Amino acid sequence: MALPIEALMQNWRVLSASDRRFAASAGPAASTRVIELHRRLATGQRVSAAGFAREHELSARTVKRDIERLRDFHRAPIAWDAAARTYRYTAPFDLLTGLRLDADEALAVVLAGRTFAAWEGTPLGRTLTATLEKIARFAGAAVSLPAADLRAVLHQEEADNNSFEQRHFAGLLNAIITRRELMLTYQKPGEALPERRAVRPLHLAYLEHRWMLVAEDISREGWRNFLLTRIQTISALGRSFTPPPPEKIKTYLAGSLGRFTGTTEIEVRLRFDAIAAPYVRERPWHTTQKLRDLPDGGAEATFRLNNVIDVSRRILASGGHVEALAPPELRANLAVEIAAMASAYAPEIGALGSTRKNSGKDRAGHRVARLTR
Repeated sequence: MALPIEALMQNWRVLSASDRRFAASAGPAASTRVIELHRRLATGQRVSAAGFAREHELSARTVKRDIERLRDFHRAPIAWDAAARTYRYTAPFDLLTGLRLDADEALAVVLAGRTFAAWEGTPLGRTLTATLEKIARFAGAAVSLPAADLRAVLHQEEADNNSFEQRHFAGLLNAIITRRELMLTYQKPGEALPERRAVRPLHLAYLEHRWMLVAEDISREGWRNFLLTRIQTISALGRSFTPPPPEKIKTYLAGSLGRFTGTTEIEVRLRFDAIAAPYVRERPWHTTQKLRDLPDGGAEATFRLNNVIDVSRRILASGGHVEALAPPELRANLAVEIAAMASAYAPEIGALGSTRKNSGKDRAGHRVARLTR
């Protein structure tokens, strides 16, 4: 997909100090006033700071600052006509061509463009491309990092552009917005044939690097999570529905560590050793995480979750660096998994007795490497 990122990056320059001041101070209200000032000046209407201030119940100083922003930041050709006591445009000016992005906004657009590249060939991808092309036509923005350098420091894994996840994203998003019921053909792992599920699509969530549809399963009378990669087909049922309030969806996902969701809040306590603790400090496992430092350099973490499935998988992936302290259900689940692993590796475990001292340092180093990935 030929995204207009290069067009956005062409000829961008570093913002001056005054430009940065205007960009930092411009809120929605200020932007609205600037647009109105431009409209009046472009149509030849009288504009004075005092008159505009009275009309909008502002101070004349605020209006003068807006006019300065229009002139200095957007490069509008504004001059004061002392005889007529009004501001005027001294030349034709289109505000859209003067709209500018600051460095943070420009970088956000570039990063978004690289993300959108994964949707090549889909209806959503075409829509996103068209949107960025509109921005490219009028964004003469400023960024201090050249396009070539930016490409060199960013990495994005190659995406499978034919995946079901990308194919159905736009259709699901449209159904959520228009509140239309859908029929999904959904393939569960290990099942010979896919299921047909009538749903009311509510929300798309990105969890554990995968997109998931939160929907009300009509036949099962409850909310369910559907991985987009497992959805084979979607079709409209021709019926609309009233969605729940956004707060209910937020509450539903609040206790999820990954793509599994439960109905009861559970307090989970974990002990991280001195090797793993720095990583959970710099990248928390969940928004409810609370840490207590331990004397040996480790840390004890407390979470408020709604299931133990996802946290069990993370603990197992961390090897011996993380111990589950509570709840008992979590420890029991882990014990079953660890016992099965111990049985599978029984010969190697038996051989560790004679080599533990010699290989301990190497194994620890191996575990550290895994944690940093």
